[in-house]
Amino acid sequence: MFQTLVMPTLRIVIALHALGIVAQAILAGQFLSGALEPVRFHEWTAWVVLVIAAAQIVVAFVQRAGLALAITSVFLFVAEALQTGTGYGRFLGVHIPLGVLLFGAVSWQLFEAFRPQ
Repeated sequence: MFQTLVMPTLRIVIALHALGIVAQAILAGQFLSGALEPVRFHEWTAWVVLVIAAAQIVVAFVQRAGLALAITSVFLFVAEALQTGTGYGRFLGVHIPLGVLLFGAVSWQLFEAFRPQ
């Protein structure tokens, strides 16, 4: 789907992004199962993921990775900012489904970034 070659730096950033999203799901699961301490790490990881999402936008544009990746990176950043806000607001009816959608979107980017060109 991505029109141009995805450079190694961008692949690393997308992989870190996906790893952060997976960590968020793990921490949320621990919190929902009754442990209280993971919620603090869930909060910190949310900010790390948001920074990685911003870095991904910059790297995608600098490396001219293609319009599809650049646009989806911007939308992911906006969605992750909304995700952070709904987490602080405790709007779980939005927060949890949006987290699932983000997981799918970042997984798709990761798949596309490592797919043979």
